[in-house]
Amino acid sequence: MTKPTQKASYFYLLIRPIEEYGFRLGLFHMNGMATCTIFSLVFLAMACSSPEGRLMDLGHPNGEFEEMLDIPITEQPPTSLEGAKVEEIPSEKIIRRGGIDFRSRDLEGDYQKLKGLLPTFQAFAENENKSASVHQKAYSLTIRVPSEQFDTLMSAISALAFRLDNRYSNREDVTGNYYDLQTRIKNKKALEERYLQLLKQASNVKDMLEIERALNETRTEIDRMEGRFVFLGNQVALSTLHVYLYENLSPGLTPVLDEGLGQSILVALTKGWQGFVLFLLWLVRVWPFLVLASVVVFFWRRRKLNNEGNSQSQ
Repeated sequence: MTKPTQKASYFYLLIRPIEEYGFRLGLFHMNGMATCTIFSLVFLAMACSSPEGRLMDLGHPNGEFEEMLDIPITEQPPTSLEGAKVEEIPSEKIIRRGGIDFRSRDLEGDYQKLKGLLPTFQAFAENENKSASVHQKAYSLTIRVPSEQFDTLMSAISALAFRLDNRYSNREDVTGNYYDLQTRIKNKKALEERYLQLLKQASNVKDMLEIERALNETRTEIDRMEGRFVFLGNQVALSTLHVYLYENLSPGLTPVLDEGLGQSILVALTKGWQGFVLFLLWLVRVWPFLVLASVVVFFWRRRKLNNEGNSQSQ
């Protein structure tokens, strides 16, 4: 629908040339506003008499005047989110560490079971150590396991224990350090690229040496930060689990509490027999010294008796 103000301006543009032409012919001797009013009424009458109710253009071959319509203000369609880049929320970076200490009744058997568990949880033993003494033998392992499998593996290993002595775990949030280091590396690489551009544009030896010195320092910092970043990422991806399992070899008081009185008596009898055998073996080992000592004592006592007999005869 057209606005009245725009129609009036269009009528005036059509009437103005005719008004000027009429004055030239001496047909009109009235002011412009009256003339404009008269011709406006004439054209409105022509518009009403047109077959389609539209304005007639006197100069148009078909006698039609193109209707002027308002063009509505362009409305911008709502912005589509499809394909838009949504900023991702940084994920948490957590380092998990823990440990399990437990007593075993069958050390070798439990060790083999523990080793068999690792592939199931995509874990591996980073290092391990076996120790043995008169009273105890033990295995110590450092295991690396994906963070999402950490708790499950701890529960599976704990189930192997005859007696669980200690179990612990802790979490270290390194989210800030991780992303801060990532940003610093990115900035340093941008600085390195800038130094390379300046090096190409350097025109004298002094500038080249200064830029190369700064470039070398920047590259050293990048290497150091990238090494730290890789280490941090590895600690986040793979949790660390320390496992210590041992088996007691001497009865002592602990078996009485753990295994019951009957079992403790049986163990004590076994250990007593082993002690007796060890004593016999010790005697066999030192028999030459015992024979020599017996000979020395025999001759010393014989000499002593002879001396006492001589004293009485005198």
